[in-house]
Amino acid sequence: MKNYVKTVCYMIAVSLCLSCSQGKGKKFNPQEREQTFVSEGERQRAIERKRAELDSLQLDTETLVFENNIKLTVLPPAPNGDITMGTSKAVAAKMMQITAQNGIGGCGNSPAFCLATIFTPTGRATTGTVPQRMITKYTLTLVVGNMLTGDVYATHDIDIEGAGATFEEAANNAVKSIKNSNEIQQMLKTASEKILSWYNSNPQGFKAIIEKFVANQDYATAYALLATVPKQATACFDYASKRQEQVLDELKNQKAEELLTDLKNAIASAGERYNPMVAGCLKMIHANSKQHSEAKELYDKYTKHVQDVRLDSIKHEQRVELEHLAMEQIKLKYEQEASMKQAKKVVDSPDGEEKSSNGLIASFKKHPFLWGLGGGALLASAGCIAMYSSLPVLGKLALAFLI
Repeated sequence: MKNYVKTVCYMIAVSLCLSCSQGKGKKFNPQEREQTFVSEGERQRAIERKRAELDSLQLDTETLVFENNIKLTVLPPAPNGDITMGTSKAVAAKMMQITAQNGIGGCGNSPAFCLATIFTPTGRATTGTVPQRMITKYTLTLVVGNMLTGDVYATHDIDIEGAGATFEEAANNAVKSIKNSNEIQQMLKTASEKILSWYNSNPQGFKAIIEKFVANQDYATAYALLATVPKQATACFDYASKRQEQVLDELKNQKAEELLTDLKNAIASAGERYNPMVAGCLKMIHANSKQHSEAKELYDKYTKHVQDVRLDSIKHEQRVELEHLAMEQIKLKYEQEASMKQAKKVVDSPDGEEKSSNGLIASFKKHPFLWGLGGGALLASAGCIAMYSSLPVLGKLALAFLI
């Protein structure tokens, strides 16, 4: 969880710097904040507006589940009709935001637990006014379930509606109307409690699941399962803490050839610029693998010709942190791929299997989900790191102070 929080913080820092660097060539010249309220009454009205905005979130502090550190894989609906690829991604972003507000990770790295989103059209209409507006209505069903067992832990239905110049725009606006309501908070709280109970009630069963994936050389899934155990699941967490690095070593060995290719691609795309993903790939290649010596030679040759790598002490610390972030992103990519594979396995399970009557699997069968979207979210964050090398010098220095 600590690494996950750090990763998010770094991504935010990079994004902030990217926005700050829009005025290329301008010197860093921080201005003293000025008082913008002309009267005490205006200040008070601004405070009231902010309170109303916070109240509209309907956050119930008795229900929020910040302490559980549960992680879910958000499964948005596959594009279909008015639900375009853009709408599907918007659904994923919205649900990741809501789960994060409740202290739950939703970046797609849990092969065990998912938050599935099911859109059922309930009506569409066109206004008679000019210009015409399209209106679309849906029932959004949220399902939190266990992809390993097929169990459903909590569900919630929401009626949403949107209007726009087209039905696609109306669908997007319907997604924007989804709020972090008390009902969603309660659903997530119920689900998180049942997930913790699943961990705590059968630590030996969890261990057996991990060792089965290891025996099948599915190290990515085993590692993702170990990396997403919440601290509150004491017995499973203790086991995961001891086993995680061992499985990661196996994963590094297994992916060495792929990582070497990624390193070469990172060098090729970097040119003469600094790209922390090069070092991230090197650190992920096991030192005992046959690919490591070639990777180290390529890395050393690359750094000789990249001026940005010869940094002062402040930038050296920054470089180390960015390279650590790059390595964490590579791990996250493998975790997300494992999660998508596990979800697809549930969908593809034969109808004759004993679990096929289960609610989660029945939902999966009836409503396909967009596989691999987690990888898309990863690429977006990786892009922030890739763009770091194009920042002006002062932008990079600002980033160093931010982190």
